[in-house]
Amino acid sequence: MSFVRDLPSENSYVVVGLASNSGQSISVNGIRNGTYRDAVTGNSVNVTNGILSFSVASYSAGIYVLNGPGKIGTNGMFLR
Repeated sequence: MSFVRDLPSENSYVVVGLASNSGQSISVNGIRNGTYRDAVTGNSVNVTNGILSFSVASYSAGIYVLNGPGKIGTNGMFLR
């Protein structure tokens, strides 16, 4: 499952992908171009064609924030 959260009043644009019992490859079309950083892994992706593709480990999420700071927190029970 994936979705886009666009909150212009707070200058926030996020693409989220979720995975359950197996890892998932996710591709979301029609998004803004720019640099996205995953708040879970720290992975960075530069989008130039309106398509963001990424992988999500089982029982985890990909939270790609446009111009975001990158990984938040440290690995543990709930962040991996």
